[in-house]
Amino acid sequence: MHSLMSAFHTHIQDMEKEKNSIMEVKKIMKSIHTILLERKSNNFISLKVKGLLAQKRRDGLGKEYDQFCADVQGLYSTCLEYLEKWMTPMEEFSTFTWMDLSEPPEWNDVEACIKFLGEKGVVIDDVKCFDQVTNLKRFTERCNRDEEFSGLQVHQKWTKYFEKAKSIGCYSELLKNAQFVFALSSHNANVERVFSLMQSQWTKERNQLSVESLKGILFVQYILKDMSCKDFHAYLLSNRKLLGKISSTAKYRWAEKEDEEEKQDEED
Repeated sequence: MHSLMSAFHTHIQDMEKEKNSIMEVKKIMKSIHTILLERKSNNFISLKVKGLLAQKRRDGLGKEYDQFCADVQGLYSTCLEYLEKWMTPMEEFSTFTWMDLSEPPEWNDVEACIKFLGEKGVVIDDVKCFDQVTNLKRFTERCNRDEEFSGLQVHQKWTKYFEKAKSIGCYSELLKNAQFVFALSSHNANVERVFSLMQSQWTKERNQLSVESLKGILFVQYILKDMSCKDFHAYLLSNRKLLGKISSTAKYRWAEKEDEEEKQDEED
């Protein structure tokens, strides 16, 4: 049980990385699924447990020994069934597997994506896309020799490709693929983080915060969470437009809206 939970824990940690894409989550789930299949097919039990079981059998507990082995198989089967239940909905996005850029993309795989997106109302020019995929293939072949590039998350690989391109004309159709894929939520960990931040702000003592105020606080906390106080201070000093708004006597939009509503009520 300990070794099984350890395998799950490691994969869950990888899966819940903040900026994981749907491709990365699928790969992680496939990895743990393969591990479980191998353990089940080999009736894997750790050597330490096998030693204890052998002693029990010598003590005349052969029936209990057989039952334990059957329970182990049942445990693996239950885990696999649970995992497959959550893997099935993600199969819809298998056509985007090539976008992890672990290997140079093949046109047939990209073409399948174009058809898939077309059914979703996302129109992609296949002629332009073919030429762009050719460039992407050369980029991937060159960069995958770099261990540092191979270790990047999928969104980071695509960011590097877009930054290297001379103009948007070199990747306009591929960008549509990327925009669709990276808009897909790969897990609910980010949502849970937002609720956690919300709970720390919307306390009993501060329950009069408006939704808009809370929204603004969460935006700042979540989007700028990787920025230190020193960096944030430097950012503010360098942004004259923002400093002007901070020192301005102008009201927030929601306050202006309330004033307008009050005036309207008085006139009525």
